[in-house]
Amino acid sequence: MRRRGVTQESRVRIIPSRHSTRPTRTLLFLNFKAFHFSLERKSESKIKWRPFVFVPFFPSVSLYTCSSLSFSHASLSLILLFQCCVASSTLILLFPLSQGTQLSSSALQQGFSGSSRSYSVVESSEHSALQSDDVEIAVLRREFEAAKQCFLKIPDTLREMPKMNPKGIYVNKNLRLDKLQVYGFDYDYTLAHYSSDLQTLIYDLAKEYMVNELRYPEICISFKYDPTFPIRGLYYDKSKGCLMKLDFFASIEPDGCYFGRRRLSQREIRDMYGTRHIGRDQARSLVGLMDFFCFSEACLLADIVQYFVDAKLEFDASYIYEDVIRAIDHVHRSGLVHRGVLSDPHRYLVKNGKTLHFLKMLREQGKKLFLLTNSPYYFVDGGMHFMLEDSMDCRDSWTELFDVVIAKANKPQFYTSEHPFRCYDTKKDTLTFTKVDEFLPDKIYYHGCLKSFLQITKWKGPEVIYFGDHLFSDLRGPSKAGWRTAAIIHELESEIQVQNEETYRFEQAKFHIIQELLGKLHATAANSLRTTACNSLLEELNEERQNARSKMKMMFNRSFGATFLTSTGQESAFAYNIHQYADVYTSKPENFLLHSPEAWLHVPFDVKIMPHHVKVPSSLFRTG
Repeated sequence: MRRRGVTQESRVRIIPSRHSTRPTRTLLFLNFKAFHFSLERKSESKIKWRPFVFVPFFPSVSLYTCSSLSFSHASLSLILLFQCCVASSTLILLFPLSQGTQLSSSALQQGFSGSSRSYSVVESSEHSALQSDDVEIAVLRREFEAAKQCFLKIPDTLREMPKMNPKGIYVNKNLRLDKLQVYGFDYDYTLAHYSSDLQTLIYDLAKEYMVNELRYPEICISFKYDPTFPIRGLYYDKSKGCLMKLDFFASIEPDGCYFGRRRLSQREIRDMYGTRHIGRDQARSLVGLMDFFCFSEACLLADIVQYFVDAKLEFDASYIYEDVIRAIDHVHRSGLVHRGVLSDPHRYLVKNGKTLHFLKMLREQGKKLFLLTNSPYYFVDGGMHFMLEDSMDCRDSWTELFDVVIAKANKPQFYTSEHPFRCYDTKKDTLTFTKVDEFLPDKIYYHGCLKSFLQITKWKGPEVIYFGDHLFSDLRGPSKAGWRTAAIIHELESEIQVQNEETYRFEQAKFHIIQELLGKLHATAANSLRTTACNSLLEELNEERQNARSKMKMMFNRSFGATFLTSTGQESAFAYNIHQYADVYTSKPENFLLHSPEAWLHVPFDVKIMPHHVKVPSSLFRTG
């Protein structure tokens, strides 16, 4: 039975000296102060309780003194305090003292089973404060040793925790599907699913361009794409050449900053940036790598920087960035990537019949559909035919699934420019010169802008939802225009599967326990007063925390860890951008088939920052 204001966790408490400048962490004392506050509001006389002495041999004993102008008020306070003690099994010794009264050590000896050790009460003494610190550190040491025993096996309660659905739809802003009348889709990495070989293709084509056209050293041709190195959501510093992962508050992850392919130490990060936090001026030189095509870009940037470092050649990091971006853009705009994919679709494209099922279901529900992509029509047409050939009748055309098809849209400029639409002649491979003031069935349109799109379709913002994988190019513009947005994050599925594993949750719980103990330890001992016992405990806790961090990180990506989380347990900057621009997010569009078209998608009542994260509480390991 739990009384209001009292928890089961207040069994053993040591009360710090009232002269300590540290905030008290004593739950019982705080609870009692809450009782006492309600008493003070009802009485003119104020009763003041204060910690009086510490009893190391009896950690469940706390000694208080009280001064009161009214004996009846003191009695009432005593009753309330006694109720706290009964609920928490804590023994409190109370001595009403007149001002100036001092308590002798002999008065205590009789109450402590004849203990011959005495304690003099000198409230202003530094010795008392140090003694208090030693006691609290001893308590923390016992908690740590008990926790390490719990770390030897996975508790049953951890296995009973609910698992997140890897194919679930996670909600940042409430969304009523019955209010949506128009569904829009990007093509690449949204409707089209690619194999990991595509990143190798882009990397190889880009490095060849840099050698052949931009005159980079011939040795760069030997570089190989490393799929284990990059993740989505990294930032490249054009001024310093570092590739880094940031957390939700724009601080550099301690073990997630690379210069070339070498990870920088925390000291090197401080020497380079002054602090881990990225200020406004420093942020101007950062560029985000947010879409799925950025994997090859991030790897090529790091490899080129590493080459210059190894060759001991001077270089400007901004030049390297401009050249890599120029090469990546070239292989896309020139059609090299598109022709490479279509030449071997079985290698690069992944067939998915559920996509067609989802699109047909929307049509049957009377929804309007449109395709808005930066890719050219011939590339989209070849890919859609390949992916749907096993699911569609050969007489049907995939374009019949959509009310409007727009290619080469030039996002994100599409959302802010006033470019006109042009009708594309698929047979002649040319653009017509007639004005586009309506969208006709089975016609393909190029370029255009959001303003003209809304004028022609008459579709209102809140009834439109757009699916895309790039947070900036695909989703930021629609979000600001009032459309609802759905982020397609393919790696979400695999990351949730890892987070559901017992081994990951076990390490996460260990990490949270160590974090709690470190917080208590730092609040207990100031840097200038740390004893040998304190420093020893601090070193062990830091080592245990780093071990848990490393194990969790290696479960995702050996270089940068998880996409959504940092090794410090905070959400990443990528998670921040999803939180900003995506009303919902999921791994694939067809996951919406798991919900009724009339469903209401709500933000979880216990939402942290990202709805798909589960925080494993450290209390699972507590037995007492």
